[in-house]
Amino acid sequence: MIVLVSIGMGWLLWPPPGGGQFRVAKATVVESVLCGPANAEDLVHVELVTGRVVPARLDGCGHRLGEVVFVEVPDRLPAGEWVARLAGTGVPNAARNGQRLGAIGVAVAGIAGALLAWRLRGDRIVAHRRVGP
Repeated sequence: MIVLVSIGMGWLLWPPPGGGQFRVAKATVVESVLCGPANAEDLVHVELVTGRVVPARLDGCGHRLGEVVFVEVPDRLPAGEWVARLAGTGVPNAARNGQRLGAIGVAVAGIAGALLAWRLRGDRIVAHRRVGP
């Protein structure tokens, strides 16, 4: 039972597929907002590799109209409105690899703990039998 729980915890900690895979694209600011409010986001038109231009909210504010910035575009473009991050500000692949390694470590540690508990339980039963009348 502990082995299954350990594997389940490792599975829950595993990063989602496709997350963290980005391409850099050019974006042009078409609507600039002041940086006063907490959720202030400029509106940009992002030029994809295919040549298609899609609108997106920029995770930033106060850029000049017509300014060209480089943004990270997810490999699988989300449907509807999405938020583009400035290039270089997303989650690096090294962090995702560390998360994967941590998930595997949790599963292995749980299995090792279960085996140790099983082994110690077996030793205690044998020792109890020897001490008895």
